[in-house]
Amino acid sequence: MILPVELWAAIGAIALAAGTLPSVYFALTEPENRRYYAILAAITAIAAVSYTLTSQGIGTLSVDGASFYTPRYVDWLLTTPLLILYMTLLCKPGKQIYGLLIGLDVALILLGIAAIFTTGTLSLALFGAGTLAYLALAYLLVVELPARATFETDRVAMVFTKLRNVTVVLWTMYPIVWLLAPVGYGYLLPNTEMMVVVYLDIITKVGFAVFALLGRDALNPLADDALAMDAGGDDGESTASPNLAD
Repeated sequence: MILPVELWAAIGAIALAAGTLPSVYFALTEPENRRYYAILAAITAIAAVSYTLTSQGIGTLSVDGASFYTPRYVDWLLTTPLLILYMTLLCKPGKQIYGLLIGLDVALILLGIAAIFTTGTLSLALFGAGTLAYLALAYLLVVELPARATFETDRVAMVFTKLRNVTVVLWTMYPIVWLLAPVGYGYLLPNTEMMVVVYLDIITKVGFAVFALLGRDALNPLADDALAMDAGGDDGESTASPNLAD
């Protein structure tokens, strides 16, 4: 069903707000893991606020006949580092690689924004640079994180692998949507683009939270770590089995 842009944004706001409730519930009922649940709640709550603003036309700018949704990109700049944070807290590869992941993440989003506000060859070059940043980010998530990980238990490793795989697969869809959207080559109508992005955001954020909560028993060995990101310093030594990257 092709609905107006604002209505799709409202649907996104409702879905993401509803997706926040389970994380809040477990944060209240399982205080020993409250910090982890707070991260999950923040991811979906920030996105819910973003879509609420977009549904009201707040922060929507016209760029060469296409719409630039400022709340969307602010959302991504805030929530994607939180998604990465949750995964790194499970595998504890060290602060150095986390910093590199966040640097690439922010860079690809900012390059995507810059590509929207430029035209022609420069726009394509900026988009290409953002794509390279994403490929480097995906490589780190798929290869380097498991290689440097120190998992407390096999259950933690299983939960991490599931969250990582879902994230990488879905994040790969966003550059494709960007190219097809009005800010790219314009093959998608504005309301179709919003529908697709809302769908992806719901699965990427609410789906991530659901998978994380279904595997919340994996947090019990981590409860005393106080969100420690390092298992034994930043030397990147791994005790993980090689097949965790599969």
